[in-house]
Amino acid sequence: METYLYLSLIPEALIYSQLPPDRFGKYLAIGDKKLTRGPAIFFSIDPAFTSDAFKMKTALDKCHPHPDGSPRRSSYVSVYNVLAQVPVSAIGALYLTTKDGLTLQLDPSSESPPERKGYHLYQEICPVYPKVASPLGPEEFARYVTNPDNPVFLPKLAFCELRLNGMATDPEKSSASNLPYKDLNHLRECLTSLDYKQDKMTKIVHRDLNKDLIYPVVDTGFFVGDQNDFKYYPFPSEDDLEGKHHLWWGSATSVSRF
Repeated sequence: METYLYLSLIPEALIYSQLPPDRFGKYLAIGDKKLTRGPAIFFSIDPAFTSDAFKMKTALDKCHPHPDGSPRRSSYVSVYNVLAQVPVSAIGALYLTTKDGLTLQLDPSSESPPERKGYHLYQEICPVYPKVASPLGPEEFARYVTNPDNPVFLPKLAFCELRLNGMATDPEKSSASNLPYKDLNHLRECLTSLDYKQDKMTKIVHRDLNKDLIYPVVDTGFFVGDQNDFKYYPFPSEDDLEGKHHLWWGSATSVSRF
């Protein structure tokens, strides 16, 4: 029976499992007895990865089938400071699981994220989770927030970009009726403040993460990076979501407003 290694982002954890990604995502989202319910985001990790920071062999030795032959669902390696210890090169596919347990696989792209003018809105996911406005593109943003020369920095960051539409280039006057955010005036103020302080690279919009409401507003995709490496996971187009992934998309969008 194959053993997989996963890095869960919400909550942060490194886990061995004998469940393939679709079943592991369902296990994280709704549990064995369907008593829990919530989306899950996780990476597959190169099974050859090892680190002295963790007791990996101890966890791996526990990851064997149950006496009845059923697969071991989880054998936890660590639940603290995990992402920082895993090199970007060891990170594989990204899996997005809805609250109903449906999982979408995103593979890293060999191309860079699309360039565009204006501001960006990022949802940091792990190890911290503020929503942040910035004039920096995704790779520049990852480099900036992980720069040890900054007074406050992160060793590594997983995050996604959220839709701004016209507010990306005209935050003061652009219509935002098609954006499902509750506090649009506050968002406008945050974006506008970057206009007046052009040396400011980040502005926190919200300090919390509502994991139930990420997927419907993802724009370009998901990212993970540090000072040395960066990966981009493109989010499918709306046509592909409604056509090729309609069951997942229907589950992902059955939410209320921000």
